[in-house]
Amino acid sequence: MAFCRFCGKQIPEGGVCDCPESQKKAAEEIGNAQQSAEQAVESVKEAAAEVKNEAVQATETVQETVKETASEVKENVADSANKPISGADIAKKVDGLAGEISENLPGNMKNSKNAVYIAACIVAVLILMLLMCLFGGGAKSAVKKYVKAASSKSGGKTYYSYTYPKQVIKKLKKKDKFDDMVDDFNEKVEDAIDDLEDKETMPKFAKIVSKSKLNDSELDGAEDYFEGICEIYDVDDDIEVSKGYEMKIKTKCKDEDGDTEYHKTKICVVKIKGDGWKIIPASKNSLD
Repeated sequence: MAFCRFCGKQIPEGGVCDCPESQKKAAEEIGNAQQSAEQAVESVKEAAAEVKNEAVQATETVQETVKETASEVKENVADSANKPISGADIAKKVDGLAGEISENLPGNMKNSKNAVYIAACIVAVLILMLLMCLFGGGAKSAVKKYVKAASSKSGGKTYYSYTYPKQVIKKLKKKDKFDDMVDDFNEKVEDAIDDLEDKETMPKFAKIVSKSKLNDSELDGAEDYFEGICEIYDVDDDIEVSKGYEMKIKTKCKDEDGDTEYHKTKICVVKIKGDGWKIIPASKNSLD
């Protein structure tokens, strides 16, 4: 048991005496605690406003810096098709951007922890974006995008971008035929989707089961295949296939009862110099 320090009355442990002095002291303590809480809330609001203001300034600085270096990054990404880019190159680029951001920050922000945190987050995003640009356009990515486009009612443009050489598409656009081809493709896929029964779905990419390099004879066959497409559309284009793979892929879909089904098929994906990765559809991928 405890005793009141004002009147000496015995009170429960942790309790408050009902004498006037104890009640007055308790009220003062409650008032002080409330005032401290209100001050803390105001401090948080002021800090939040400061961080927001610094975030806006830092964002504006980053936007200007990235805008100035955008074309350079674009050129580096384009060159990466023929020239490997190392982790050191990426680190150097990010370090350079971070340095420019730091130098261009307003004077009152250079030593601000908030500004440092903001800049660190932005640099992390820049690293991710650069990695996606440099490594996101490989053979596997091409296959996944192709499979997705083949089952999408808005995938015609992507489908033809992976199955036709660029010069062929350029000529088709010049003759105002490309948009019609894309529309026809999308309509056919839309009709196929409309014909699905109950819970049935279109095929989706599931995984790559196996991947094997194409030999020289098969690479020559791939060149002949795409040169044949060029001849059909009377396009003079020098097709040079640098490498390629035959991939066995697994797709998944649902049947009319909603049960998942898996199917395997083979796709050839080849890299044409100056044109990027291209797909030879499963029905036409005999390269012997």
